[in-house]
This record gives sequence, structure tokens and C-alpha cells, in this order.
Amino acid sequence: MINAVLDTNNFSEKIKIFSSGLGNLFQDLLKKVGDKMTSEAKANAPVNTGKLKDSIKFLINKKDIIESALTTKKTLNKSNVWYSNIREHGANITAKKSEYLIFKVNGEWKKVKSVKTPAQPFAKNVFNDYFGNDNSKGYQELASALLEKMESELK
Repeated sequence: MINAVLDTNNFSEKIKIFSSGLGNLFQDLLKKVGDKMTSEAKANAPVNTGKLKDSIKFLINKKDIIESALTTKKTLNKSNVWYSNIREHGANITAKKSEYLIFKVNGEWKKVKSVKTPAQPFAKNVFNDYFGNDNSKGYQELASALLEKMESELK
């Protein structure tokens, strides 16, 4: 007869990080993915002054559920660059308080009834690449980072 005793104290200590809702682990992993997404969105952003590009960030809101966004906002509620949606989605801009829009282009004044700006997506495509389906970059990155974290904790 062979008796074997398995001491699980050491193992339990190493895996405690994964118990009780994973603690901050998910947020840490999500932030790593968010940093990569931010970098890609900044590379895709149209650049005139650089304000739009500099404002792109990945935010995590930790109230009741984890909500995240690739955004140009200072917070999830307050915009930092008012024209970011126009650049991302395009727009048909018309005068509201007068008959014409008047603005300067290349030193010459223009007077028009409306302006149509084409979409220049910089964030939506990146977000879709990362979280558009169950096999996208974001899920692969999260799974890889989780596996790496588990392996380092179990050593």
C-alpha cells in the first residue's frame, strides 16, 4: 500500500489571485489590451494639429460593471475634442443661425450653405478588430496575458 499526501497550501497561496472575482486581474489585462488599441488608433488618426491624436485613450469605468471605451474624452462623459465624432463618422454640416457657413480655407473666405465631410475612421475599426467577434485580437490578447499571468503565479 502506498500513501501519498498532497500539500495544497503552497498551491492555494499561488492561485489566490484568481479567486473571488479575479480581483484587479481582469482590469490589469484589459488595460494592456487597451494600451495596444490606443496605439493603433493613434496611428490611424487624421493629423492636423495633433490634438485629436493626443486625446485618444482607453478608459475603464469600474462602477457596477466594467465598461471600457476607446475614446477622445477626458472621462467617459466629457468630450476633450469636440470634432472627433465628425472625423470618425463624417457629417453634413449646415448653418443653423444664418443662411450660410462662412470660414477661411487656405487664406480665402468661403461662403456655403452646407459642408459634407467624409468619414475618416480611426477608432471604430480598431475596436472592431479587437472585440468584433469571439476570435478577435482583444480576446486573443486577454487569453494570452491571462495564461502568462497564471504560469508566472504558479511557478
